[in-house]
Amino acid sequence: MPTEEEIRAANDRAIEAWQNRPRRQRTSLSLRTPDRSRHFNYADQIELLLQEDGHRTWGFVIYRTTYGNDEDWAEFLKRLRLRMEEAFDFDNGRDILDLFTLTVIEDRENLDGASTAAIRERFRQWCTTAKSEQHGGVIGAERAVTRSPRYRYAIQVDAASLHSVVYDAPAPPEPDITKKGWVKLIDPSWQPISAERNIYPFEPIEGVTEKDVGWMKVPYQNVMSQHYGEGRELTWWVTNYQRPPTVIGWPYDDH
Repeated sequence: MPTEEEIRAANDRAIEAWQNRPRRQRTSLSLRTPDRSRHFNYADQIELLLQEDGHRTWGFVIYRTTYGNDEDWAEFLKRLRLRMEEAFDFDNGRDILDLFTLTVIEDRENLDGASTAAIRERFRQWCTTAKSEQHGGVIGAERAVTRSPRYRYAIQVDAASLHSVVYDAPAPPEPDITKKGWVKLIDPSWQPISAERNIYPFEPIEGVTEKDVGWMKVPYQNVMSQHYGEGRELTWWVTNYQRPPTVIGWPYDDH
């Protein structure tokens, strides 16, 4: 049975060991932008995601569901690229664009006017085979698909979102602080809840009366930078979700 003095000495040693433990820095400065933490540099964030997953490429998959004007579509892709270049130039991270893959799914016959539900199902199917593009990764196929933002969310561009980017939003390089240009970001894991659980229904959107309809409007100018970098967090969707027609992000709407 240890004496009181021995117990006190053991406690003192435990306290001393705790006080002298190795400590992780709360923030680490970015090598790309030494005046900012890596947490606020999206090129750093995406680079870290690639390293953690053992992946070689990144970027949300884009589903085109409007085919009325090819010139507008080309302009959309041009503006998306310019906004990405602006974002990564700010982060001194243009090199991360060398690893970006623009993946656009076009299928006029089956996708023209398709609903978000249809795109959700198509994206789920795409994810089952897409892991091969990363050459297997170093962490295993299952984790690669479930954790990387590339396989957690998909972009849909329909007629309304295409018009918002090409005609409503200011053209680059003018900033779009009004969030007039947006795309749909779809959560493939979304499942409808039962009518019994949906006690306070909202106005229906594509027949869905829940608060979370499985997709949200995201500003196109930072969907491939800020929102991709932050999309790895498991709570990102519930933390940022806003029911359409609200567009998420700064400047924030009253809600």
